[in-house]
Amino acid sequence: MGLYNILFGGSSKKRVTEKEYRKAKGELYTEGMSKFHRAKVDEIFSPEFNIRGTDSHPRGLEAEEIDARIKWMRENKIKHGLSDHEITEVEDSFKKRL
Repeated sequence: MGLYNILFGGSSKKRVTEKEYRKAKGELYTEGMSKFHRAKVDEIFSPEFNIRGTDSHPRGLEAEEIDARIKWMRENKIKHGLSDHEITEVEDSFKKRL
């Protein structure tokens, strides 16, 4: 916890960290998701980990961000090719790591 968080209360929202994100992707692999579809998941979710974090907004995926991206995935299946079942697997894998 940085000094900013101590003095000003920083972001206390739970988030999927980069380490947890890698675990979630590994779980998708063991559940049988293809390499192509896991790459699509990366295209949708991993840009968050390319942004530099701050004390007030550390890197990671907050619940609201996950919800918004899952909603987009459900509404735009033609753009990524994941099935409803696969989208649910992604959602479950990330949400249990919050």
